[in-house]
Amino acid sequence: MLIAICIGFGGSMGAVARHLVGRWIKAHCSRGPFPWATFLINVSGCFALGLALGSSGAESLGSALAHSHPFTTGFLGGFTTFSTFTVEWLELWQTKNRLAAILYLLFSSAIGLLACWTGYIIL
Repeated sequence: MLIAICIGFGGSMGAVARHLVGRWIKAHCSRGPFPWATFLINVSGCFALGLALGSSGAESLGSALAHSHPFTTGFLGGFTTFSTFTVEWLELWQTKNRLAAILYLLFSSAIGLLACWTGYIIL
């Protein structure tokens, strides 16, 4: 039960961090239709997940995840968001920003995977 409480606390802190970081990015870095805030939050979350898993010293990724629930499932789960990514992609597509939609899909997937892998191998 204590682990579930810690995951819940981590998730709430991740959600608050996502809100604050997203507002800052939108105010200072966003230009055009591309959803920079969600993109940068998700990529940085992928990198942080890779760092957490790589630094765990576990023999497998599954056991690394099992020992880092409050941060990985909790904080990073609340910080990153797949649902917002999909809604923003759909909005780009429906408003005929097709190139931005395709780039968002490709860059989010490729750079997210690269960020996670980079975080995992550098430690």
